[in-house]
Amino acid sequence: MLSKHNAMRVRILSKALVALALLAVLGTAVYAKTLMDNTAIVTVSSPEKAKIYTFVLYPDGFRQVGKYEVAGEKSLALYLGSAKSAWMHEYWKNGRLSQPLILLVAVSEKGVDVKGINLDWESMESKKIKLGFKEDERVTKAISKLSFDKPQPLEDLYWAIEDSYEYTLPVVLSYVKPDSTTWGNMGYYYAKNQKVGFGVNTFISSWSISGYNIIQKREDKGVTGVFDVGEDCYIWMDVRYRYEKWVYYLDDEPILTMEHVYVKDFYPETLTAGTSKPSNARFVPVDSWEFKGSYTATRLTYPYYVFTTHYMTTDHFAIDCLKFIDALVLAGKISGRAATAAGAIGLFVDVDFKYDNIEAFYFSVVLYSYPKTTHRVYMAESEAVASVPAVYFNVG
Repeated sequence: MLSKHNAMRVRILSKALVALALLAVLGTAVYAKTLMDNTAIVTVSSPEKAKIYTFVLYPDGFRQVGKYEVAGEKSLALYLGSAKSAWMHEYWKNGRLSQPLILLVAVSEKGVDVKGINLDWESMESKKIKLGFKEDERVTKAISKLSFDKPQPLEDLYWAIEDSYEYTLPVVLSYVKPDSTTWGNMGYYYAKNQKVGFGVNTFISSWSISGYNIIQKREDKGVTGVFDVGEDCYIWMDVRYRYEKWVYYLDDEPILTMEHVYVKDFYPETLTAGTSKPSNARFVPVDSWEFKGSYTATRLTYPYYVFTTHYMTTDHFAIDCLKFIDALVLAGKISGRAATAAGAIGLFVDVDFKYDNIEAFYFSVVLYSYPKTTHRVYMAESEAVASVPAVYFNVG
């Protein structure tokens, strides 16, 4: 028979074991919830047997995180916890946060497809992606050595980053060229912690947009430029571009090359207005000028034309990236085919300035003139991978 002292020890030990068991269960539950909260479920539908590689954007660039074989439909569970930790540290240290961006690179005997998946750290919802392979003779020839009808170890196939390059340049965000009787002002503002998406331009055989690098910055900044009769007005800001060259290998033999050009970071504190622009700031290529209307001034103190963010018919605008392409050519980084194709189509960075129904950028143009004078106003449009307006105005 147990003594009272030993019985008490047994009861205490039993309670401790129960507490430890509860803590273990609780810890497992917390771990499971953390795992689920940081896992993206992507269901991929492919019309062809394909080898799929997943890449995730980190603060220092893209990293390959997985490889799969898909025939028909397959769900992929992608854990993004390490990427989230890296981005939270980047925001704490440097005030820059990017929302999750996954690139799916699919290789089939018909060709290659690259799909971008944008998510939100607050809600890692499931996504469905349908692949489509555009046949290209050069690409088809390159991947003809791969086997899709019989098993081929995925270990023999891999992507490796071969080169990268970064460069900071000013970009012209907005511009007005007035006629000889127009004066006014132009404003630009970035709202703290609001999301701005910069298109990731990807080249394999042609340029395409493969998702958006959705960035938030910890600081805000606004600027207003005033211009007199006949003076041009510019607003510009520094952005940091990044280039990556990835090579696809079969048994250490290069098969394909994939190149990315994108905006890694932007700096609201550098927003500047002036009647002349920096010499290294280039306009985005303009393909056409949309006629906004003919306007007659009524009073010296009342604008004959006002344009703001709210009058945009799209949430997108264009900024230049050809100046960065020039820097890549000069540094011997980008392939000749990619550089030539970029110049031929007038490649630009597509900027999406509205997320969660909130506009990250606010811009305005206000024009004045002498009473009874009439003015024709035009706005720029650029077309490369997509057709997107540029916030440039020409008054004639």
